[in-house]
Amino acid sequence: MASNADSQTSALIRQLAADEGFAFISNQAQSDLMAHRLRQGDVADAIVDLIDAGERVKETVLHSFSGRQGDPGYEMKPKINGAVWYLKVAIDDRGGRNQGLALLSAHPDH
Repeated sequence: MASNADSQTSALIRQLAADEGFAFISNQAQSDLMAHRLRQGDVADAIVDLIDAGERVKETVLHSFSGRQGDPGYEMKPKINGAVWYLKVAIDDRGGRNQGLALLSAHPDH
């Protein structure tokens, strides 16, 4: 069942987006960014702004991403260039040496 991410998770997502951007971007997310002429930094900045504004970060369970089924994912709907976008991210190797933010989905919200 989906719920709001806890404050520590939201803070970690914000920190990873602000400091490092994305350690991994799915092919589909990269294609969607290119189609809309967005940079990774645009999305990372939108995540920081969304969390700073206290907007919802929704925790969910990943189902359709190969090798990630059952892992936690986080959905957000920030504004990017005046349009609402749907983003899904995951935290890879949480707490480990290779911790990083994975951008799994990024497209205009319908």
